[in-house]
Amino acid sequence: MKTTRPASKPSAATVTSRAAAAEAKAGEAPRSGPKTLPAPDGSQTTRPESKSPAAGKSTAVAGAKAGEDHTVELFPETPPAPGESHTSRTASTSPSAGTRPPAERTKAGEGPLELTAPVTPPAPYGTPAGLATPTARLLLPAGAPEEDWHAARGTGAGGSDIAAILGMDSHGGALRVWLEKTGQAPPRRDKRLDRSARRGHALEGLVAEFFEEESGLTVLPTPGTLQHAEHPHRIVNLDRLTAAPGCAAEDLGVLECKTRTWRSARVERWYGEEAPDGPAIQAHWGMAVSGYQHAHVAGLIDDELVWWRLERDEELCQMLTDAVDRFWYDHVLTGLPPRADSSKATAELLARLWNVREEATVEVDPVEALLLHQRRHELKEAAALLDDDLTEVENRMRQLAGDAEVATVGGKPVFTWRQNGQFSHRKFRDAEPELAAEYTHLVPAVDTNRLAQDHPETYRKYRARVLRVPSEG
Repeated sequence: MKTTRPASKPSAATVTSRAAAAEAKAGEAPRSGPKTLPAPDGSQTTRPESKSPAAGKSTAVAGAKAGEDHTVELFPETPPAPGESHTSRTASTSPSAGTRPPAERTKAGEGPLELTAPVTPPAPYGTPAGLATPTARLLLPAGAPEEDWHAARGTGAGGSDIAAILGMDSHGGALRVWLEKTGQAPPRRDKRLDRSARRGHALEGLVAEFFEEESGLTVLPTPGTLQHAEHPHRIVNLDRLTAAPGCAAEDLGVLECKTRTWRSARVERWYGEEAPDGPAIQAHWGMAVSGYQHAHVAGLIDDELVWWRLERDEELCQMLTDAVDRFWYDHVLTGLPPRADSSKATAELLARLWNVREEATVEVDPVEALLLHQRRHELKEAAALLDDDLTEVENRMRQLAGDAEVATVGGKPVFTWRQNGQFSHRKFRDAEPELAAEYTHLVPAVDTNRLAQDHPETYRKYRARVLRVPSEG
């Protein structure tokens, strides 16, 4: 099923409020970031609406769409310079080769990690010499070894990091990204997320294939890891590129390919008139780094394909680059962690971040501790009042329903009060002891008391950390 919708972009209010909240939590006053720089050849990165190439200047893309036997090769390899080996140099994994995290390298007085593996490709039509896209160079070619890809990812913030830095990723926040960039992140333990990531990567090509069939555009493979020419910490791995018939290379577009189940698609609002915020932000980050002027977000929801076209929003791109610049310069390069956010993922991360020292104490800042303690007390009181108000409202709804399971207005259900909740084992055993005995059976269970006695360290290792605050007075 083909779904076409008008040009879309993530809600600016959403991004603005998240960025403002992040600055307020960090105690910083909002500040404007650097202005968007012109391309190295002096031309502005904002260009007017593209026009078809002049006669005699058609690209390989046009030939491919016309059915000619042409190979689309926008990023061919450049011969080595005189005196330079043709063999690509890859980043070594040894510590002496400078692959330590940026924070450690900064403390050691070393320069930034440079992956010199790729030889800079010749510029496609309309891009300055030395660039693979209008504003980015090729940091690492597609198909490079996985260890080189991980090393390249550590040199900057990519598209998968943006939502987390803004506090919009339910699976991790800015603290998780900082730990990853500084080489301190604990291994992930969520097998479901790992499977989801592998599934998305495996089906990426299928999404691109379906999108090409339904959109009429040519889908091109990604060149690899791109790095902004003027800001090396801004990097991106584009899923694919798109080309319209007869377009010049500078008029290519970014393609974000996603797969979702119908449940996750409903939660993320994949059926609206605009692309969901997460993928749309990733697409705009791809445009911010590459310099391209439009993008598409395509999602395969079970067996249904939906997609949107997004035009480059300079204001949004500037907001994203400002947020990444602040994160990189204020936290990654200084080694200072960002403040913990309110996400559940951050709470889980903090619970397993350290090997706990039994009965150890730490002296904390008295002012911050007092403020946090006071704020927590205020929030607990407010939550209790809200909980009472909520209970009162729900009790009134129960009273209205009476012995009916469904309450309606004009014949349409407005709420239900069905007897389909959790089974009460205790009440059942107390009221029906003989029947309960007939349907009771033993189940395998860990004897935690004996485990704690025989292996106290192992028992303690698997106990959750609980935050408790002594009662006041």
